[in-house]
Amino acid sequence: MARVVAAAPGVTAMLSLSARLATVALALASTTSAPSAQNEDPVYDGKKASAWSDILRNDKSARQRTLAVTALAGAWGQFKHHSSVVDIGRSLRTDSSPAVRARCAAAVAALNAEGAKAVEIDVVNALKDEKEARVRLEIVVALGRHPDVAKKAVGPLADVLKDADPVARTAAADALAKVGPPAAAAAPALVPLLDDMNKAARQSAIFALGRISPENPSFVAAALVKRFSEEKEADLRRELLVSLKLLGDKSESVVTALAAALADPDDETRAVAARTLGTFGPVAKPAAAALWKLATESTDKGFRIDAVRAFGSALGTDLKGRLKDVIRMMESDPEFEVRIALVEEIGALGNDIKDDKEAMGALRKRLSDPQGKVREAAAAAIRRIEKKPEKGPDATPEKKP
Repeated sequence: MARVVAAAPGVTAMLSLSARLATVALALASTTSAPSAQNEDPVYDGKKASAWSDILRNDKSARQRTLAVTALAGAWGQFKHHSSVVDIGRSLRTDSSPAVRARCAAAVAALNAEGAKAVEIDVVNALKDEKEARVRLEIVVALGRHPDVAKKAVGPLADVLKDADPVARTAAADALAKVGPPAAAAAPALVPLLDDMNKAARQSAIFALGRISPENPSFVAAALVKRFSEEKEADLRRELLVSLKLLGDKSESVVTALAAALADPDDETRAVAARTLGTFGPVAKPAAAALWKLATESTDKGFRIDAVRAFGSALGTDLKGRLKDVIRMMESDPEFEVRIALVEEIGALGNDIKDDKEAMGALRKRLSDPQGKVREAAAAAIRRIEKKPEKGPDATPEKKP
């Protein structure tokens, strides 16, 4: 369901051909054994690194400078030659050719963390100043590969969210999602992307907003709820609920939206809604009726289990008022996993129902359940209910006769 940040939507699809070529070049280079550390000017592809640097700085041919970028990237990958990667970073900012700058950005995308750290200031400043759309996209993709560098570019990445190119907007949101909480300040710029006409851009914004820990989660939650009411794509509706869960905002509007999602035509959307409400505790009480409806009407045992758990969590001690319904379902549900969930929700009421003859009788009947795990759950529930409450440290000691 929820994707991990490393798999945020859109990044792989947006890598340009130059980025892929640079990645392959560095992968091949890294397989060769490194020479002595005394070699301060290594030879790569027939030329010393210093010669390739001179070409990158001074050659009038953009094609030759592009070849020099690839060679210097290889010198870094094979020899960890620091000056080579520094020259790539400088040219990313200063070269007059968009093609050369794009190749520099693609090379940065393929660097390891150490190499990216060496050029992080160049990369951040390049994104601030870059006017060419294709180069800007390559820089954003590179930042998505290096979240530690992207942390220093949250503002420039937020600016790219307004880019005319939907691929760039998507890549920027993906990069911010990978940055995580340090990108919290980008939330106001991400919210408008929820209404983007491009599905990938919307998806990336939804994903990011659930993972950057915005400073005003209620504002973001309200925007996600609004988008949920309008979104037609089932996979995005599920993603919206996941992000709402991650935000942790338990406002009335969120609970109402989640309750409505329990009747969604998409199975997974209903499941995510039930699981999310199950983490809300008594705040989810207004959704109790919808949860019980799902628990008793769904033909999927997984949904019934999730709904039962969430129903018990939402009602808390008020579950005592619904014991007749819970017992009836416990005695009739054909799936033993569902019966276990119902037994455990009754047991969670603890000592409060030790004198409830109907509840205790129903649990003792489950000691003869045909499924052993149900019998074990019933025995554990009875022990929990019959256990005398422990006296707290401030309890008044009993008087001795």
